[in-house]
Amino acid sequence: MTEATIGENHKRFIEEMNATEVRNTINEKTVAILVFGACENHGDHMPFGSDFIFPTEVAKRVAAKAHNVIVFPPIPYGVSLHHDQFQMTMSINPETLVGLICDLLSSLFQNHVSRVLIINGHDGNIGPIEIAARLIKNKHPDMTIACLEAWWVLVGQLKKDLFEVWSGLGHGGEAETSALLAIRPDLVNIELAPREIVPRLPENIRIFWKFDELTSTGATGAPQKANIKKGYEILQILEDVLLSFLKEMESSDWKYGQYLI
Repeated sequence: MTEATIGENHKRFIEEMNATEVRNTINEKTVAILVFGACENHGDHMPFGSDFIFPTEVAKRVAAKAHNVIVFPPIPYGVSLHHDQFQMTMSINPETLVGLICDLLSSLFQNHVSRVLIINGHDGNIGPIEIAARLIKNKHPDMTIACLEAWWVLVGQLKKDLFEVWSGLGHGGEAETSALLAIRPDLVNIELAPREIVPRLPENIRIFWKFDELTSTGATGAPQKANIKKGYEILQILEDVLLSFLKEMESSDWKYGQYLI
């Protein structure tokens, strides 16, 4: 086997593959990973692209260890209407994102790829992702569409002693800042991290807020409590969760529910 062949066999990002490589790699059992993020203020200390930079790195790490997985280019814009009081918020309307996701899922189905894992990096995308997934699932029942909706919530739930404040929550907060420190420390200026802000919100009832009602800095949570060690732990937790999911689904040939009875 030549070095060129080895390189082709290990390619996981479709934008780096040519048509021959795609034909030789993708089949009906391929898992497509789609990443959705946002471009918006994350406080003075964090990059605007945090919401797609980090989940793209997670996708890259998972694809390197998983079998028959292809990662598609991340969508760097999301539904950020609730952040539009902050400079250079780049938002798309919810119906636009629903349509975009539907189109991408339909394209995958047309190409005989019916196994999809979405990794989402932004809270405003959760609703549109669900709507689009349900529409396409209804249209193409043979598709399996899975989603890691809110990694920043999941890590605090799975490892309750990892964070010091608010289970790591916050926009540009303890978890998000730690995550970026682990993968792109050059993009984080912790000296500019704002003071701790934990908004007062009801525990059991959701309020649909605008972000400037919660903070004046573009960030919430406790970014000053972030560190690279926590970031590495976040990466490991998410990698383990996603690889375990893929392994479980592969073992059942991506069948679930009553299909396994």
